[in-house]
Amino acid sequence: MSISLLKKFLKQPVTIVGIITALLFQVFFSLIWVTGYDHVTDRVNQMSIAIVNEDGTAAQPIMDGISSSLKFRLETDLTLQEAKDAMNRRGIRMIINIPQGFTKQLSNPGEQAELDYLINQSNPQMVSNAMQTVAAQITAALNKQTTMQGLQQALAAMQLPAAQADILKSGISSRINANVKITNPTTNFAQTMVPLMIVTASFTGSMLLAMNLNRASVNLSAQAGKWQRFAARFIIMGTVAFLASLISTTLINSLGIPFTTGYFATWMFEFLIILACMTLAQLSLVLFGDAGAWMNIGLLSIQMLSSGATIPREILSPFYVWIGQFFPARYAVDGMLDLVIGGQGIGHDVLALIYIAIACTLLSAVVTAVRRAPKKIIVEATSPSSP
Repeated sequence: MSISLLKKFLKQPVTIVGIITALLFQVFFSLIWVTGYDHVTDRVNQMSIAIVNEDGTAAQPIMDGISSSLKFRLETDLTLQEAKDAMNRRGIRMIINIPQGFTKQLSNPGEQAELDYLINQSNPQMVSNAMQTVAAQITAALNKQTTMQGLQQALAAMQLPAAQADILKSGISSRINANVKITNPTTNFAQTMVPLMIVTASFTGSMLLAMNLNRASVNLSAQAGKWQRFAARFIIMGTVAFLASLISTTLINSLGIPFTTGYFATWMFEFLIILACMTLAQLSLVLFGDAGAWMNIGLLSIQMLSSGATIPREILSPFYVWIGQFFPARYAVDGMLDLVIGGQGIGHDVLALIYIAIACTLLSAVVTAVRRAPKKIIVEATSPSSP
């Protein structure tokens, strides 16, 4: 390979664009992901846990003790059904339920009391693991407290020596059992990763399509008006979104991923996801031309981070929690979790994706309307003059 050939490569505009793009991927992903995940573990206490007391005033001291020991956001004024509804919407990450008769069982030396924990697995894997750990810690702390109280009461009443007290201690330990109930259970890890895969594939494909449609539109500017090219771009996007969602849904289902509300509903929801991603990616190109492709790299990173597919959104940096609500990924992840694992329903997510697609389309139309189209240069052919 000669140096001259290398110089020719570097003089090509597409080579320069490719180099800048590769560098910007590193810049955007490094800046966004590091700042987004910064001190995530310090914000784990931003997740919400509901404590429901169905045992009345007798269990109030137990409820207060649990509340004081938890460093999470607590909801203590909900009924069990209200808490379940909030958990299915992922507003609450776990429910601690003190069932009716709990204190009566606890006061009877011959019985064991059960404390109910409800955990929704239609969440990022991190949430389920963290909540199960919390449940185990609460149960262990309550058992330790119950054991010490029982031992002290027995010693005071019976005046037993230390050796017999140790026997009594072992006999009254583990008075409380953790009854962990999993809602929307899943045994296939692939199900939990489907939402992230859908978001990544949808927006990455949309970025590439938008970039190539923009180039095609520029190349055809001398042959068609701006509104004709605008309409053609959106017709192509709609067609591709329809076909891509059909292919993706069919493949996912054929590979053993079940759909809670059926094939057709999942197909149509994925169609909305891809369409919203396409209109957003296209808006960047309409606004900034070819440079919009670089903006889309940043949007891809922001959406993957703020989508809630890998970790719960509430423990991210506040900026990314706020900005994520304006992009399709957040609603795509919530909806797909409901469709492939289970949840409250996708109505809110459907509306959000429709709003995003409409808003991006309208903004693209406004920019197209105010932007002047390049003037067509008409060259008239003249016949050679006769001598």
